[in-house]
Amino acid sequence: MVQEAIAQARTKAPTIYDVAALAGVSHQTVSRYLKDKNALKPKTLERVEKALSELKYTPNLAARSLRSRALYRIVVVVPEASLYFPTRMLNGAAGAAHARGYRVDVVAMEGSAEARALQLDQLLSGEDIAGILSFVPRPKSGAVTKKESAVPLVVAGEYDNKMRARGSLADATAMAGIVRELAALGHRNFFHVSGPTAWPSARNRKTVYQETLTELGLTSLGIAAGDWSPASGYAAGRKIAGLKDVTAVVAANDQMAMGVIRALHEQGISVPGDVSVFGWDDVPEASYYIPALSTVHMDLETLGTRSMRELIARIRGDEPPQAGDGLPPMQLILRESTGPARQSRS
Repeated sequence: MVQEAIAQARTKAPTIYDVAALAGVSHQTVSRYLKDKNALKPKTLERVEKALSELKYTPNLAARSLRSRALYRIVVVVPEASLYFPTRMLNGAAGAAHARGYRVDVVAMEGSAEARALQLDQLLSGEDIAGILSFVPRPKSGAVTKKESAVPLVVAGEYDNKMRARGSLADATAMAGIVRELAALGHRNFFHVSGPTAWPSARNRKTVYQETLTELGLTSLGIAAGDWSPASGYAAGRKIAGLKDVTAVVAANDQMAMGVIRALHEQGISVPGDVSVFGWDDVPEASYYIPALSTVHMDLETLGTRSMRELIARIRGDEPPQAGDGLPPMQLILRESTGPARQSRS
């Protein structure tokens, strides 16, 4: 029976009956899962999810809409194209939507504030949208935005229209942890590669860096202003190479940290043998870099998942899920690019 379900599903689009046969449950149980998987017992939930994955089942949203008159399209609003868009947050949001049978479309808002407000008005007036998850602030101007819309809207994260993190997303508390960790390894002479001053997160990280060094009686031998790019980190690294007393470099993001490491390598300076380098963001390539980069991990997937679950609760008229305690704790990820301080560098 199970093998028949798999074979049939491979020749045609699988149905909830195929999923039910493979999971060993009734089709009503699969239907309950698609409406609210939390209604199932853990063991049943595991069997259904395993069957869904094996059959690569995708809900027929069009058919469900016709039967129930419900809408299953969620629009995620992002700002104009940016190199620094939090992809992990979007992945978390999309995963939460797909798990509940919704389709996700991403719409980029471009132009002036007035143009973005008009675009959002058009989306909020749409008749085929179940809800909107926005990664940009809701415009204060606009016809529909001045009154309640029939389309539920949740603003995810705290960003401005240039995708610059602010509020809790710009929290720099972890910078104090970085400095303390390096100080515990014997480092006393530091250098900071900061981000652009227009970014609250960059300003906050620089401020906490300076305050923590002062508190611990450590020395900063310089601050270089970067633009988040590896090239700006590389330029800073060439400057650091000429400062023989620097043993620890703290960069405001991973890309600049990688640029620093490359510049030091070209000058014959070992990382971490001569200089330790710390980044921020825990980008996917950080763990594969040589040396693997010590960094700060922010659980943006969880933030995206929370925001999407809140939106789906509003769409269905359910009680909103527990929001949690704001931003999930940031974690220091210690890898090969940091180590004990050397007494001097020839």
